[in-house]
Amino acid sequence: MKTVKYAISLLVVGVILTLSGCMPYMQKVERMPFPEEEYLALPKMGTGTATIRGQAFLKTRSGDVKYAAGTEIFLMPVTSYSNQWYYDSYLPSKPMAKYDSRYRTYIGITIGDGEGRFEFLKVPAGDYYLSAKIIWEYVSGGRYPTLTLTGGVAVKKISVEDGQEIKVILTR
Repeated sequence: MKTVKYAISLLVVGVILTLSGCMPYMQKVERMPFPEEEYLALPKMGTGTATIRGQAFLKTRSGDVKYAAGTEIFLMPVTSYSNQWYYDSYLPSKPMAKYDSRYRTYIGITIGDGEGRFEFLKVPAGDYYLSAKIIWEYVSGGRYPTLTLTGGVAVKKISVEDGQEIKVILTR
């Protein structure tokens, strides 16, 4: 009887390994070349008159709130480059190749406080994506509990006018 259970277990493991080899590999989306001319035409962060304040968080299935405490919050101008990220990576949940290092000089970055609150000052008028990756650990059940990461990315598209003060809730 023990031998039969062992043989069945080996067969199940073999089938799982065979099938997992057939699963498609999630390839990274290749980024388009960085459109430097498009970015050079944009007003620089810190030169505008608008203010964006908000709070970034996600909710667990049980309703607990997980704040973007200590997390980078990004303010990215809507361009062909950021649209590619939004439509080809974020919406379909596909990984994307690393961004061009020049990109970081054209976006706003701040850190969420203990309650995920954030602020961007002197924002130029325009359309932007607000984004925060909110990740936390939980203890997965079972005989040998382990710490597992979970969470996700919260994104919101906003429009800003000169002198405007915007309040934003950034969540999914």
